[in-house]
Amino acid sequence: MHRTLLLGVAGAAALITMGVTRQSGLEERLSALEEVQQRRPAPVRRAELVALEERVATLPSDVADGEHVAALNARIQELESELSAAQSTLDRQRAALDDVERIARKAERIDDLEAGLDVRWDGLVRALDATTSLVDETRDELGRVRDRLENETESDHLWSSTVGPTVQLAGDATVGSGVLLPSRPLDEDPTRYRTLVLTSWHVVRDIRADSLERECPIPIIVRTVDGAKVHFTATLLAHDVPLDAALLALDTDDRLEVGAHLPTRARLREISVFDGVVAVGCPLGNDPIPTLGHLSDLHHSVGKERFWMISAPTYIGNSGGGIYSEGSHELLGIFSKIYTHGAIRPTVIPHMGLVTPLGEFYDWIDGTDVARVVEGAEGAAIVLR
Repeated sequence: MHRTLLLGVAGAAALITMGVTRQSGLEERLSALEEVQQRRPAPVRRAELVALEERVATLPSDVADGEHVAALNARIQELESELSAAQSTLDRQRAALDDVERIARKAERIDDLEAGLDVRWDGLVRALDATTSLVDETRDELGRVRDRLENETESDHLWSSTVGPTVQLAGDATVGSGVLLPSRPLDEDPTRYRTLVLTSWHVVRDIRADSLERECPIPIIVRTVDGAKVHFTATLLAHDVPLDAALLALDTDDRLEVGAHLPTRARLREISVFDGVVAVGCPLGNDPIPTLGHLSDLHHSVGKERFWMISAPTYIGNSGGGIYSEGSHELLGIFSKIYTHGAIRPTVIPHMGLVTPLGEFYDWIDGTDVARVVEGAEGAAIVLR
């Protein structure tokens, strides 16, 4: 458009110089220039264009004054320059407006995102509240489960440390009890195990007396946690008649899951009257039955033998069973006999049972040539020589 305007102005100047009157053509070009100016909101001085138009209109048809033509050309060039500058300014303003529009659109997008974030945040807060409530409920439930598991674990531990190791020795007419010791791997083959049993000698003696074989294996019944019975036999390794003690070995290479925990001699010396005890045996041929009581006497003598007396109820069949610490569940002694009163018609006193202290067993075992007692930080163990 600028080039068209320049060509029009140059043509008008040439006609004036040649003396040709083309006022009408000049008026048309000036009208076109005015229309261009009206279409562009540029800072062109509109009044000057009108005045220039009036001056041109007053020119006679035979004008040939070069001075007037030169002035007219100069003014037209000045206006054209201003028009070009106005166009550049307008372009910059349009570019700036485009930037503003892009920023505005970005601002709207940010507003939309913020609105969406507000909605998501509200949802997150609600979800967090719901999760917190669920966590609180789960924590409470977990606490109840933990308490139940702890109780079950304590019960399981009590069973495996006292009732589980108690076994039944049963002959044709004799029933007694025994205590399993933890299974230990054999030195020559760690995949095979040996399990020892402590019991009272008179139980083994009476079972053998019932049999036609003087050296018969001793029947052993082990009860699992679910009440199942597993039958074994055991071989007598050593016994002591005055102490009423016997050491057996199960006739199996399998590892048993339970076994009584043996304390050290130092721990046994800490035992005192009024300490709580648990007596476990198979009275009258029943499954192992635990009864609670305490140590009543540490120096009860029968002839030359020294016993402990306990208040935990015991009956016929408890002989050879274990007496355990109520607190630590360690094996403290082997039940030997029930206290009786009277010579003609003896009266059995169930809450006055007599126990061979485990320390007496240790001294006897160390004096044999078949086994010995090994003590450590975790307790004691009886191992074969």
